[in-house]
Amino acid sequence: MLLMEKVALLTRQNETFALAMIIESKGSTPRHVGKMIVYRDGTIEGTVGGGLAEHYIIQESVKAIQNGQSKIVEYKLNRHAKDGIQMSCGGTLRVFIEVYTSRPELVLCGAGHLGHALAKLADFLELPYCIIDDRVDFCTKERFPNATNLFVDKDIEKALLAANLNEKSYVVIVTKDGDDIVLKTALQFPIAYVGMVASKRKVIHIFNKLKSKGVNEEQLDRVHSPIGLEMGAETTAEIAISIIGEIIQVSKGKKPLKVKQLNS
Repeated sequence: MLLMEKVALLTRQNETFALAMIIESKGSTPRHVGKMIVYRDGTIEGTVGGGLAEHYIIQESVKAIQNGQSKIVEYKLNRHAKDGIQMSCGGTLRVFIEVYTSRPELVLCGAGHLGHALAKLADFLELPYCIIDDRVDFCTKERFPNATNLFVDKDIEKALLAANLNEKSYVVIVTKDGDDIVLKTALQFPIAYVGMVASKRKVIHIFNKLKSKGVNEEQLDRVHSPIGLEMGAETTAEIAISIIGEIIQVSKGKKPLKVKQLNS
């Protein structure tokens, strides 16, 4: 497989990685052209020349992935030059490190009005999403033509388990009447985010119910509820925007995964 074919595949698989590309080479350097995929753990595919320069480029690529920002780096391959690295080639190398960040994968638990509004907004933002529901007439391809998957079962817990939740999953709970079941199930997995639409009174009731079933405080601290950014949202569309806004903040590392404080 060609390197750029692998880049396309990783992008389709919604992976996070960096692509380091030589954009300028002056004088004597190991390579004048080259591309290299760098993963979060520092493993690579391809090369930009090997040696000490490549070692530094891998380190900078991992940092760029962690920061979520692309960058350009430059190295003087001359141990005797000011700011040079311990190489004897003598040339100069500039490399563009492009970061590909995985997008949130939405798991919309609830195919009602708010779930539908969230799906339309996800379509606009090109965010992948699946739909979970226990109602066959709501969870349909006609209502959600761009969903990656539809998981429907009279037992909504089974429907959610079929979605194979993982560390990329951003779970939004907007069910008709199964919030407690869905939340308890979701908290069993290392998901990136879980939020629930509910009044403060309902949140307290559900939390107490889950505690009686063995769910601990640390797990409940992961829950965003009331869900969404504090922006005075009232309409279904506005609430959907506030929820997606919060998810974007969390996915960018701009907000801690901690429940909003509730007033008793």
